[in-house]
Amino acid sequence: MKLVGRVAKSALERADFVRILYPPWHVLVALVDGVPYALEDACNHAGASLAEGPRDGDRVVCPMHGYVFSLRTGDLIAPRGLCDRQRTFVTTIEGEDVLVWDAFSLDIVG
Repeated sequence: MKLVGRVAKSALERADFVRILYPPWHVLVALVDGVPYALEDACNHAGASLAEGPRDGDRVVCPMHGYVFSLRTGDLIAPRGLCDRQRTFVTTIEGEDVLVWDAFSLDIVG
């Protein structure tokens, strides 16, 4: 896994979201019931930054068209079936920091 970045837990406790720059995607990080979650910041419907949208409990609302995604799973909650789920990232806690990891790997055969 590749390290995307680290965020102080205290920063996540003070804000709805923290955005980590990870070109070309960028990553939205949030605490939900004290557990860190991370997902791709750009809405996969139209590319708007989800970090600029409102938070509703364990959900984030896209500021462009109002699509609602689960912060826990990246699943599209509403409207159903109009786009795919958001890409998620692995999070771990190390001391007072949350580390965000990209688990994607590409195996080239041949």
